Amino acid sequence: MRAFIETLKAIRASRRADRRVGLSSYTVVLDWTTKEYSDYAYTPETVIVRASSPLAAEFNALLKVARDQTRRVGQFEGLEGRALVLAAGNHLKVIATFAGAHTPVASDHF
Repeated sequence: MRAFIETLKAIRASRRADRRVGLSSYTVVLDWTTKEYSDYAYTPETVIVRASSPLAAEFNALLKVARDQTRRVGQFEGLEGRALVLAAGNHLKVIATFAGAHTPVASDHF
């Protein structure tokens, strides 16, 4: 129980520090633009990032997905930083950016 309380305190402290710096949560939805890689995911990539602006959130999301997909996508291998973001921009497009942390809901009721 003690470890749980300490973890909760650490999470709250990091969130307070992020607010002081000016970071907010954003949810970015990305979709594959090339047919070669569109088979990997039939649903768009949904990424939750913390950034200072929506544009920064989109760049952070592109970078995160590119790093996660390095083994699947040969064009991402060996790239870092700006080159990796540019390559990700060629293979992914931003569909939407939302303020806050949102998770996709899959339901038969809609």
